[in-house]
Amino acid sequence: MVAGMHVLNSLIPVFLIIALGKALTRASFFSADLGRNLNRLTYWIALPALLLNKITNATFSANEVSRISFLLITSTICSAIVGIVMAKLLGLNRRQSGAFVQGSSRANNAFVGLPVILYSMSETAPRIEALATIALAPAIVFYNIFSITVLLAYGSREKRRPVATAALFCKQLLTNPLLVSCAAAILLNMVGFHFPSAIGRSLATLGNSALALALLSIGTSLSFKGLNRGLPLSFLSSAIKVFIQPLIGFGLARLLGLSPLNRQILLIYLACPTAVASFVMADIFDSDRDLAGHIIVVSTLLSAISLSIIIALGS
Repeated sequence: MVAGMHVLNSLIPVFLIIALGKALTRASFFSADLGRNLNRLTYWIALPALLLNKITNATFSANEVSRISFLLITSTICSAIVGIVMAKLLGLNRRQSGAFVQGSSRANNAFVGLPVILYSMSETAPRIEALATIALAPAIVFYNIFSITVLLAYGSREKRRPVATAALFCKQLLTNPLLVSCAAAILLNMVGFHFPSAIGRSLATLGNSALALALLSIGTSLSFKGLNRGLPLSFLSSAIKVFIQPLIGFGLARLLGLSPLNRQILLIYLACPTAVASFVMADIFDSDRDLAGHIIVVSTLLSAISLSIIIALGS
């Protein structure tokens, strides 16, 4: 009974705010432009401020952080391999394969994982916020390199020359605000830099709004239009992401002897739905954007199950 209440108290706020974002959009309280701008505000301002503030000021064990980050990245690669094999077996075309593989591996950790960790674990482990945030930083860098690589590998080879491809690759990396903020924060942390009080408080205020804005923006972005046409592929890719990926992570965590606390952080991250950014990336790199969008919706719904299981087992 206690474990069940803990699961509900941890997940209901997350999915309730996502549903609120969707409801406000359906009721025209949020216009299409407002929804897009809310997403941009979260992506370009609020989440970078959160990451910059938390990581710069974090006190952490390098060993703990490196082990969680390593397993996040390794589990992502393993689930991508599962996605590649399934795409091959299903005979998907190149555009479908790119969206399918990305959807089966790239997690929405900054937008969903952090809120779930904070709601479910912060009371039992006060230091969890710093550990979870800084452990995510290397993974964010990897996710962006990984997505670009996958989508380029499955892209139309005759459309871009190597120089243009390399330029697009570099542009996507250097202009990604989450990647840039994580890299800058890690460097600042390493040299012991602290922001002046006024700037630090401004970053903290923006960062405090990031989690609610992130969840609202997911709700405004969810679209069920045409979902039934691509449901089998969307479901399979989503199942790999929210069920197979955490199972891989659990096995690796047991193998490496990860502590229960760190294992819980890892598994919550791995059980998160596919990143909303995967739709944007699929669109930029001429992958199957419709399939990418459907995977986001289905994986978000399925993650309510996967996250419930992980939180229940960890409580």
